[in-house]
Amino acid sequence: MDNFDKPNVRKWFIPDPGYTMFDADLQQADAQVVAWEADDEELKAIFRDPNADLHDENAKAIFGKTTPHGRVLAKAGVHLTNYAGKPRTLARTLGTTVHLAEAFQRKWFSAHPGIPKWQRRIERQLQTTRTVSNKFGFKIRYFGRVEGILPEALAWIPQSTVARVINEGLNNLEQHPDIITQIQVHDSIVGQFKHSFYRRRPEIRDALTILVPYDDPLYIGVDITCSKKSWGDCVSVPWENESLFCPY
Repeated sequence: MDNFDKPNVRKWFIPDPGYTMFDADLQQADAQVVAWEADDEELKAIFRDPNADLHDENAKAIFGKTTPHGRVLAKAGVHLTNYAGKPRTLARTLGTTVHLAEAFQRKWFSAHPGIPKWQRRIERQLQTTRTVSNKFGFKIRYFGRVEGILPEALAWIPQSTVARVINEGLNNLEQHPDIITQIQVHDSIVGQFKHSFYRRRPEIRDALTILVPYDDPLYIGVDITCSKKSWGDCVSVPWENESLFCPY
């Protein structure tokens, strides 16, 4: 059977005449919640630095330098490790040996000891109350063996937190008279606005800037892409410039 390139189905979604399509996306939202859950000051500093790249910095922490391949490994490996993935699973994911996967996780935990402390805290909660909760006060109860449900419970905290943030932002946007929301995709919202609204697009960012009530308050940043043609043609645009109309 011949291989065909998969179609970009996002190009099937087009704005109405006179409208610009946008995709507003929370910046590395799950990873930010993990950093705040772990109270890891170094990771927080990376997120707060507009010139820092999370995956490059993580690659440096693990491999001592940044390379394109190392960045890819760090991105996949850190995500899995943060959610209590085992070395054998990590080895399969990264296409390496279990020995090297164990070394990967040792270096990550050594660089960011708040992560394993957070994991142990959630594990103790599961053992004692069978529940975990997020900072918005939502709680979930588990009934399986703790060692089997720990990865799911760890992942639920950032995922449920991001869901609350994006849903609250969606509610804000749906009250906006100049914005038509269309699709929610986990940590992003797709919609459209009239071409003349383009200069006022920071109002979208403001609607999605929601407080996550940690002791050290967390506001997850927002990026935006726009296109007059389709969702699949959206490209990144700055929040602030003097252009009146979207150039794409």
